[in-house]
Amino acid sequence: MNLQSEQPQDREIGEELVAEYLRGHPDFFANYPDLLRTLELTHESGGAVSLIERQVQALREETAGYKRQLDRLLQVARENEALNTRLHRLMLTLTAAATFDEVVNALEDQFHDDFQAEAMELKLFSAAEADRENNPDLDGFGKFLDNAIPQCGHLSQRKLEYLFGPQAEQIKSTALIPLRGQGLLGLLAFGSYSKHRFNPEMGTEYLTRLGEIVSKTLEVVSEPGL
Repeated sequence: MNLQSEQPQDREIGEELVAEYLRGHPDFFANYPDLLRTLELTHESGGAVSLIERQVQALREETAGYKRQLDRLLQVARENEALNTRLHRLMLTLTAAATFDEVVNALEDQFHDDFQAEAMELKLFSAAEADRENNPDLDGFGKFLDNAIPQCGHLSQRKLEYLFGPQAEQIKSTALIPLRGQGLLGLLAFGSYSKHRFNPEMGTEYLTRLGEIVSKTLEVVSEPGL
């Protein structure tokens, strides 16, 4: 066959036949090892490499991918271990708390050690305040409390002033944790002077579990104003 007159369609059919043959004979290059040294593949950089070199490179890239996946899994495992350790420590401390003030002190220690935040406030609503008919907005946090999902990010100046008082001007980001239980409605707020400390993309699993622990503890101690 005259290669110069070969049509693109004929070349495509020929390539398909070669590919099909190689798939049916995976030991082909074992019988013709010299071909591995002479065949060349175009590399992404524009150069040419032998088939063996390309296979080795592909294996290295695949191995590097597996290593990155393993590193991510190990990082998640370490973070989960640290999370469980912190929650266990807090549970032990709160178990020993018999009064509202002792609960607050335990939480203050927690936010200093684990959150690296500059402010913490615990807000509990009285029965009258929690009545949505009399207080539909619950001081601007009604929707947040209805959703009962922790929230990280930035708050309006009015909400910051309600939560943190004189510190409001310095607070640039916050983490809010809803508190709900038998006869209990409120929120736990952590504030940071850094706008990057608490952001909306942060995971909230730890905050959710923290809220559950604090809510259960507050159910069994005397809370002023309730």
